[in-house]
Amino acid sequence: MNARSPVDDVARVLRTARASGAWVQPPRAVLFHDLERLEARLGELQAAFPPDAVHGVAIKANPLVELLRVVVATGAGLEAASWEEVALARAAGCPPERIIFDSPAKTDDELREALALGVWLNVDHVDELRRLEALGAPGRANIGLRVNPQIGDGAIAFTSTVGRASKFGVPLSEAPSLVARFPFITGLHVHTGSQGCGLALLRQAAHATAEVAEALGLAWIDVGGGVPVRYTARDPEPPTLTAWADALRTMPGWGQRRILTELGRSLHAGTGWALSVIEGVKEVDGVPTLVVHVGADLLLRRVYRATEWDHEMVVLTPDGAPKSGLVRAHVAGPLCFAGDLIARDRMLAPAERGDLLLIRDCGAYTLSMWSRHCNRGLPPTWGYRRDSLSLLHAGETPEDVVRFWSAPAP
Repeated sequence: MNARSPVDDVARVLRTARASGAWVQPPRAVLFHDLERLEARLGELQAAFPPDAVHGVAIKANPLVELLRVVVATGAGLEAASWEEVALARAAGCPPERIIFDSPAKTDDELREALALGVWLNVDHVDELRRLEALGAPGRANIGLRVNPQIGDGAIAFTSTVGRASKFGVPLSEAPSLVARFPFITGLHVHTGSQGCGLALLRQAAHATAEVAEALGLAWIDVGGGVPVRYTARDPEPPTLTAWADALRTMPGWGQRRILTELGRSLHAGTGWALSVIEGVKEVDGVPTLVVHVGADLLLRRVYRATEWDHEMVVLTPDGAPKSGLVRAHVAGPLCFAGDLIARDRMLAPAERGDLLLIRDCGAYTLSMWSRHCNRGLPPTWGYRRDSLSLLHAGETPEDVVRFWSAPAP
């Protein structure tokens, strides 16, 4: 199945939303997630790897508990980058044996609780190993050591994690001595990055780590994630999940050593999209500028790293049909700072107040990176299947925002 929800989905989903009463008073902005497409992506991943693989879907990509429940129901697991995300995983019904805990800054209490819970625990540095030793880390625990093969950055340096200056893990060359010093280590963990990492880099990092795991006789390897997404036609065609698995199939231990994965973006991004009402169209230096209800609050990286991040945008009628024609336009978000422009000099159909702006591929690293600047509430989020909708998150009212910033009542 194609990784991206098609533009044609919008009109159909809006008809369903109106028929069900979910669109009686259109929200300023709303997110939708194609649940069947997400399940198909997870099915492709599971079919490509050995049946005992643990696929920990990255919670940081999209932390909506109701969406995590969909992931867990397919038999996949969840990857937690904080103890709070472990709590989210448990709230979603994920069994401990399918939770991977990866925080690079774990407290002693978190280490103790992770051991007691029985999750997969990836250690980031030597100090953590010493503290686990002091806690009496049991030999039966699934404790992995995060390693950095130091093979270079991908196309986006600040999301690459196997360059020499990466803050994560220990150099792969140190793994043999650390495994000898701390024999409770049972696996190795490598994560190449997030977006901008091609198949060759993903393969090289995993193979280098697998060779060391093989030499040390370790029981498992966590190959991380990082399979890229194609956000616009300018981006290179990304590998399929099957192609990624095929690239790893020749690494030492495939089929004998248990494999863990930690995908997020490549599963979620293309299955989610955002809609905003176009609140107005104004002239800015002679260019029509669409004023919309999502900006740097939802598309943080798009605004702050505009040369490296982009999203396709389509102007639609209020019924969700694409409008025709092309004019040069800007798209301005709602926040009170001058940099909140999510598109400059974009060729879009002529727009007017009340039209809709579709922003594609918003399923990952959008809502999870929501900015509180200007204190706009989270938009509501819906999941959909062919002819049905389910509420994933109600969004926030002004009263919810006040509660967020208030001290609890005595």
